[in-house]
Amino acid sequence: MRKLLLLITILLSPSIALAHEGHGGVGLFHHFVDLAPALGLLVVIAAGLMWVKNRK
Repeated sequence: MRKLLLLITILLSPSIALAHEGHGGVGLFHHFVDLAPALGLLVVIAAGLMWVKNRK
């Protein structure tokens, strides 16, 4: 699980580092609204996997 979280962080880092203002968005990374549903789904999946792992 730690390796998965590390991989996700590494993959998302360039998009955060290259963030830009514009298009009337809030803050630097204005595409967050576009990615929010995918990030929410990722959080739900990770929580479900952790729940299943700790249930055993």
